[in-house]
Amino acid sequence: MVHQVTRFSDAFSAWENWNLTDFDSKSECLLAFKQALQQVEPELAAVVSYHIEQASALLAETHQLVGPTGETNELYTAGRGVAVVIQDALQQQAKHAVVAQLTAALIAGNTVILCSDDDELSQALESAYVQSSLPTHLAQFVALDAYHQLLDSDVRSLAYVGSHEVEKTINRLLVQRSGAIVSLTSETDLVNIPVAHDPHLALRFITERTRTINITAVGGNATLLELGSETH
Repeated sequence: MVHQVTRFSDAFSAWENWNLTDFDSKSECLLAFKQALQQVEPELAAVVSYHIEQASALLAETHQLVGPTGETNELYTAGRGVAVVIQDALQQQAKHAVVAQLTAALIAGNTVILCSDDDELSQALESAYVQSSLPTHLAQFVALDAYHQLLDSDVRSLAYVGSHEVEKTINRLLVQRSGAIVSLTSETDLVNIPVAHDPHLALRFITERTRTINITAVGGNATLLELGSETH
């Protein structure tokens, strides 16, 4: 248990810096990860590339909102925190789904702990991660059964690849938790893997935030608050 608590603590510390990193820098780091993965798993590298490209259209830009009293209002996205990805299936399509979820969670600004007994996949991903420019502890790779202990920590997103039956069990575990509501992104159709092909997958791992900046002397454009004038 102590070991998993330490992993979560390391992941949370890494998230605080990663979440403040601008989108272009995150994208560059993940492209380096994709290039390293390309050497051993080109099909999986293509999955990484796809979700970086899709996330760029969704998350890269800050949106300007209306400022009724002269202020600047901005809408932007941020990662939720530590995401746990659970892989409970070993076929090739499951590997694609796992890589899609891992990439979407990372590009959205989260850190990831992958719980899997697929040693071949974990080793390929970890090797590519070490060769890339991704920060330390941003992605961690542990055994499948570690997720039971990790759910006792303050994880903010959960992704699952496997069967409907285990998905239901995980859902019940999430309902019993106290604290923040944890979103669950599941891939249980391991033939068509629709979630892995979803161009909006990154949106399942973000939270929306607004930033208001007063750009006039007293909190806005005071002339817009005028109650009357000589013509009234």
